[in-house]
Amino acid sequence: MTEDPLTRMMLQLRDWTYDHYHWAFLVGTGVICQSVFFPDPKATTLAWLGCVSAGALLEPCVNPYRQLYGRSLGRLSEGVALTYDDGPGPDTPALLDLLAREKVKASFFLIGQQIEKYPEVVKRIADEGHLIGNHTYSHPNLMLCSPGRTRRELERVQQQLQQLTGQKPVFWRPPFGFRSPWTQPVASQLGLRSALWTVNPRDFQDPGSQVIVQRTQEGLQPGVIVLLHDGLEKRGQTLEATARLISQLKETTNFVRLDQTHG
Repeated sequence: MTEDPLTRMMLQLRDWTYDHYHWAFLVGTGVICQSVFFPDPKATTLAWLGCVSAGALLEPCVNPYRQLYGRSLGRLSEGVALTYDDGPGPDTPALLDLLAREKVKASFFLIGQQIEKYPEVVKRIADEGHLIGNHTYSHPNLMLCSPGRTRRELERVQQQLQQLTGQKPVFWRPPFGFRSPWTQPVASQLGLRSALWTVNPRDFQDPGSQVIVQRTQEGLQPGVIVLLHDGLEKRGQTLEATARLISQLKETTNFVRLDQTHG
């Protein structure tokens, strides 16, 4: 189905905002301050500077490449790591079939609520040699969670996975990549190391499998960690994109789990 011009423009704006969120924040907050405090230029300027200052403090909480509030694994020394968030889900068995056929090991960051729905799939992930990571119990925005809530979210999943698989995860990934200044210290107390990503093809936007492949290939270098998703919704595009990526790259690329090489 052909997109109408307005839909295409909105999608382009969404992608530009994602790729240039610093500028989008500066422009957006400026427009809001202008509309609220017009026609008082002093109040507008002070309000905008306040927003910019707050944004500078919060930006490391949402930027996966910032290490200000705790170190995270964002790149490996070699290989390419395929990682999947939000599972397990209805398409995870098909993804595991594909990975088994291609003899590729991946890393799965699992949500506790999804673990309860698909316990046998969780066992299969572990039995087939993939790395299992913690992705919190209910997938909250950890910027809005207290240290106590953060600990409960992570601790519950640690217990679930140890009971199901006999393994206690050593890696975790914050939902949306968002974390507070106290998030990583809490995770560290549980023996968890934060793992983020190098390449995010935004498969959660359902842009089409070819777009997912293209976005991934544009960022491919030795040591990259690729962020994909296998749960919460149907992930047919991600499954097809994974098949294409492996087919195109398997002759030249060593696919690794996050713990098979060090960043």
